[in-house]
Amino acid sequence: MTPEIVEIGIKISGALVGAAISLLFVPPRSRWGFARRFTAAMLFGPTFGPYVQEKLGFGEGAFAASCLASIVSWSLLGAIKRAADAWRGPTAGQED
Repeated sequence: MTPEIVEIGIKISGALVGAAISLLFVPPRSRWGFARRFTAAMLFGPTFGPYVQEKLGFGEGAFAASCLASIVSWSLLGAIKRAADAWRGPTAGQED
């Protein structure tokens, strides 16, 4: 296996573990919410993992950086959804 493939696998597995941890601590209310958050976590984990790795000084911690980026994206998407529901009023969010 080439180093690039191994690095991509580490980033994807880090994002997957981050999504699993987030599922335990911040569970979504519906299947649609799960699908939305899981997709965001799997996209943002490998994408922003290198940035987190560089800024927080994880060194060789690509797995941890992707995991952290995934957790943050999951939580941030949930907060945005709750804020949008609060802004729309009491009837919002019942279709989820």
